[in-house]
Amino acid sequence: MGFFKGILFGAGIGTLSGLLLAPRKGEDTRDKLISNTRELVELTDALNDNLTDFRRSLVTLKGTFDTLVPAFKSGVEKDVEDFRFQAEPRIQQIQDQLEKINQALPQMAESTTIKNGRFSLNRPNDTK
Repeated sequence: MGFFKGILFGAGIGTLSGLLLAPRKGEDTRDKLISNTRELVELTDALNDNLTDFRRSLVTLKGTFDTLVPAFKSGVEKDVEDFRFQAEPRIQQIQDQLEKINQALPQMAESTTIKNGRFSLNRPNDTK
């Protein structure tokens, strides 16, 4: 940080020396220096005003965030709970169907044979 301060100090001294040693009248140089200083003060004041407005906006945003996030969170939690309530019976139905399918699979496997590398189902003989 010392190097950066040194560069800024050197730039300030160089600028001031250039203004004071410029080939114009001393009164013109002083007027220009005063004018530049006033502009710098006005810009600094404007920057401070903008920073103050920015801080106020951040405080307002934080307040809005603190108000909306809990409501949004509770809404999402309610939606998740509603989904669970609706999904659990459906999941149970799917599990029941899978159980029925698994019970039926051994019976189907017994009636399946492999001929020449291909699966084929044995058809029951109709003896009516």
